[in-house]
Amino acid sequence: MGDKGVILLNAIIILLTMAVIGASLMTFYFAVDIFARAVASGTKAFYLAEAGIARGVNYLKLEANKLYSQKTTIGPLSLGEGEYEVEIDFIHSLIVSKGRVGGMEKTLQLQFDTL
Repeated sequence: MGDKGVILLNAIIILLTMAVIGASLMTFYFAVDIFARAVASGTKAFYLAEAGIARGVNYLKLEANKLYSQKTTIGPLSLGEGEYEVEIDFIHSLIVSKGRVGGMEKTLQLQFDTL
C-alpha cells in the first residue's frame, strides 16, 4: 500500500508542476501579444503621420502661387485603421502631422524652405 501512495503523490506533484508551467507560458504569451499589438499600433501611427506629411507637401505644391500668413489644418482624415491630421504653419515654414491608431499617436515635423 505504501508504494501506491508514493506513486500517487509523485503523479500529483508532476501534474501540478506541469499546470504551473502551462499557466506561466500562457501569461508570457499574453504579455508578448499585448506588446506586439502596441508596437504594431505605433508603427501604423508613424506611417499615418508620414502620409500626413506627404499630404502637406502636396498641398504646398498645389497652392505654391498663393501667399499665406497663417496656419492651415487638414483633417483629421481617416486612413486604414487610423487617422491623421496635418497642420501647415506658413509663418514658421513647418508641417506638423499627427497619426493616430488605437490610442497610439505619433507626430512628425517637416521644416520646408519658402521660395
